[in-house]
Amino acid sequence: MADAVVQAGLPDHWSGTGVSISTILEQLVRLRRAFDHRASRTRVMTLVVVGSTEGDVARAAAAMHGLGDHHPARLVVLRPEPHSRTSGIDAEIQVYATSSDDHPVFFEQIELRVRGSGCAHLDSIVEPFTLSDLPVVVWYPGALPAVSDGLLPVASTVLVDTREAGELGTLADLVELARRRPVVDLSWERLRPWRELLAGLFEGPVYRPFARGVSSIDVEGKGGPRRLLAGWLLSRLGTGRTVELHDARHVSVRLVASSHGQEATFEAVRSASERMVRAGASVVGGPAHHELLVLPDDSLAWSLSRALTHLRRDRVWEQALAVAVGLG
Repeated sequence: MADAVVQAGLPDHWSGTGVSISTILEQLVRLRRAFDHRASRTRVMTLVVVGSTEGDVARAAAAMHGLGDHHPARLVVLRPEPHSRTSGIDAEIQVYATSSDDHPVFFEQIELRVRGSGCAHLDSIVEPFTLSDLPVVVWYPGALPAVSDGLLPVASTVLVDTREAGELGTLADLVELARRRPVVDLSWERLRPWRELLAGLFEGPVYRPFARGVSSIDVEGKGGPRRLLAGWLLSRLGTGRTVELHDARHVSVRLVASSHGQEATFEAVRSASERMVRAGASVVGGPAHHELLVLPDDSLAWSLSRALTHLRRDRVWEQALAVAVGLG
């Protein structure tokens, strides 16, 4: 290991290059003691963010900070660099504050840049920074993890975003991962308003009979979300229906159904220029119903907040994912 280079920085900040885990832990204790003694240290989990790029890390940290005191956590930001020519750990600790009921509350953010051979033992590197008797949530904001990922053994819940899914095989790996660990999907949370809106279109005696007669499903959107939404529709309505999937920036859904000789269309569409979804049900030669859904401004912070409130298995998501993989 290279000689450690340590920068004391401000009372709420410390950084070091080529440092040991014991040194990082010592500095973490020092910073906690030096911080405002009137502040409370409140945490309900350890959130480990595994970032493959600077952009992933920045967006994830900003989203977590934006939640304020709603989901207090020790934030461990992990940057593995397995192909680095040198081995070692570079660390940075920051203590940041917010307030709850006019009382100061502080949290810690620990950034670990792991270079070289240490990337083969990420679980043992992260474990000393986890809080005992509290959930350890491992979040992959970019690429989805492989089933063999060495960090997964420390996770009580795995947080992913199927919007980042590339090849279909990646979703198949996620099915296997969900058998081993509870997995929470940010795309699934973002699709929740869509699912509730689409289900609501079939409410009432006029439209409910058409749910049994859906013949075709057309879903637009990014790869992971459009497959997931189509998988959910098929898992609820039953297979054996025509499914068309199309690439698009935003999600849109169109269902064609029939009942007692009548045909109806059910759709939910988001235009590129609006943060809202226009939905409606229309029976040919009969009644029509329309709804408008306004989407949250910050989809990442919103979906993260929702996800951290539901850190448990979701059987409906698992069923939708399994069907989505079968779509090919």
